[in-house]
Amino acid sequence: MKKKGQATAEYILAFCALIVVVAALVRFANAARNAARETNSLMSSPYP
Repeated sequence: MKKKGQATAEYILAFCALIVVVAALVRFANAARNAARETNSLMSSPYP
């Protein structure tokens, strides 16, 4: 059986890891959205 403090520390660590993953996904989504916007802008420009 784990000690109560160790279990709490593991939950906190897992929660922090989850926050880091979510932040990375948000940054990736933002970058993809900006790239799509830039591509759309270039495709709709009147210049060849």
